[in-house]
Amino acid sequence: MAAVQIALDFGQVRAPLRFDPATERLRVERKLERRLSELMSTDVALSLTDNARTMLSARHRDGIAHVRLHHMFADADEAILRAVARFVAGGHAAASDKLQRFIDQHRERIRRRAQRLCVRSRGHHHDLQIIFGELNRTYFEPSVTARIGWARMGRALGRRRKRRSIKLGSYRGRDPLIRVHPVLDAAWVPDFFVEYIVYHEMLHHVVGMPALNGRRCLHGPAFRARERQFERYAEAIAWEQANLDRLLSG
Repeated sequence: MAAVQIALDFGQVRAPLRFDPATERLRVERKLERRLSELMSTDVALSLTDNARTMLSARHRDGIAHVRLHHMFADADEAILRAVARFVAGGHAAASDKLQRFIDQHRERIRRRAQRLCVRSRGHHHDLQIIFGELNRTYFEPSVTARIGWARMGRALGRRRKRRSIKLGSYRGRDPLIRVHPVLDAAWVPDFFVEYIVYHEMLHHVVGMPALNGRRCLHGPAFRARERQFERYAEAIAWEQANLDRLLSG
């Protein structure tokens, strides 16, 4: 029997390791992703959510199964994972029944939000909800169910300085929610550019973050190809480059 050595370090107090919920969530996602990929014999891009209405959804695109699972499945056993794989592969009736029973047994883990984060979509110059609806009908059939709203303008501390970078849009998958930077709610910002930013964030809802060479890819080849399908893509990119300094100063 091999000897096991345990080193005891006396006289030195070490700080306990901190539990990072985000890191743990990512670890569990990758573990489930690998297992579903093995069961389905295909690439899987998986995200755990806290959605209160949809417990399991999947889309197949470019040979990748994009799966969204409620976090209650983080502790699912092998039988449930096999049922998930069968359901994602073809909506097998028996698998659906098994999954519904599992959801009913774990319904207490569904977060009931008394108040959802209030978002404002109507701006002074651009109405994001109208833009979102038109893009959804034109490009997404419509399939994007995210909410959308203007982000809040951050408060500068001390002397105001010109930004070095700016994030014009963001997508949060667990809700899901699209936010647009309020610097774009200005008369000098053309409609087509706001539409491009919203379209870009809607793509994150549809394409997800597939694995590329073993790593998660936010803007992979499939995403970039879909992005260029926006009718005024080249014009939007050129406008952003020509007006970057003004956006940074806004």
